Amino acid sequence: MGNLARLLQQRFREAAPAGWSSTAEQRIMSADLERQLGFAPRADVLLARTDGSQRIWIEFEISRADPVANHAKFAAAHLFEPRAATDVFVSMVSSHVVYGRSNLAASAVYLMRAVGMSAFQTSLLPTHSPQHIAALNQKPFDELLNGHHFDPGQEIERAIAITRTMAVDPHHRIHFAANLFEVMVNVNAWNDAIGTPAGRAAWGQRTVTYFVHDPRSGLFAPSKYCAFVPVQEAAATSRPVIAMDMETYASLDESESRFDGNVARRHLSGRLAMQEVRLEASGLGDAFRRWLKGVEPAVRLHPRGPVVMRAIEWD
Repeated sequence: MGNLARLLQQRFREAAPAGWSSTAEQRIMSADLERQLGFAPRADVLLARTDGSQRIWIEFEISRADPVANHAKFAAAHLFEPRAATDVFVSMVSSHVVYGRSNLAASAVYLMRAVGMSAFQTSLLPTHSPQHIAALNQKPFDELLNGHHFDPGQEIERAIAITRTMAVDPHHRIHFAANLFEVMVNVNAWNDAIGTPAGRAAWGQRTVTYFVHDPRSGLFAPSKYCAFVPVQEAAATSRPVIAMDMETYASLDESESRFDGNVARRHLSGRLAMQEVRLEASGLGDAFRRWLKGVEPAVRLHPRGPVVMRAIEWD
């Protein structure tokens, strides 16, 4: 284990919020199963409500070459010793884990859900560059202890927030999008849906100020749509849900007060460190206007003008 992970374990313990405890290196399988399977994984941190209503098993992925390994260990343990309904797996992944491997791990969360687990992946220290993460991880532990490198309360709050159910419908629990991979999947899902008659009918015409930009596809989408994801209530019997859909969005928009645009924007900027930039200052003006022509009149711009939300681009 690297020194940054050790520091995170200590800071989580010190900063555990009221009503929660935080302990490190917790066994996820019984000793008998460990002997049977021949491996003995431990959770980096176990955040547990003191009333017993929830346990969040957290893995820190700081610079790991194979971040999916911990997802697989937890899923394998679940197959032999199913987790309690109060148990949640959360992988927290830093920017030092390369893009493709981070996204592969985020995709593995859907597989964990398909076997009946409550599982999420979110950002770890999202305002820290890969170079800064690597430098912290290489510092002597005593030197790390004497510095103020991050706010552990923010890291804990993010882990708890993405596991919280924001709304429900007959088939799903609605959560915040837990990572940028899910946000960008939603960008593309919105664009696919708005290109269909059913999607346009469900969306109608809406006035929008904040738009998420996906640099890989070049597409934009309303930020509120991108900030929430549906999670199936039980193990999937068919293809698992991987993105917000227009029908669910429209239904929640009419019936659920917590499904709020300002809450969505604050989540994307505050927890996932997305940057808010006025359109003309973003350098994306021409690309945005070309995109907008393809989705009008479904999207109307707010008189204040559009704001682009985008991920930090590290050097």
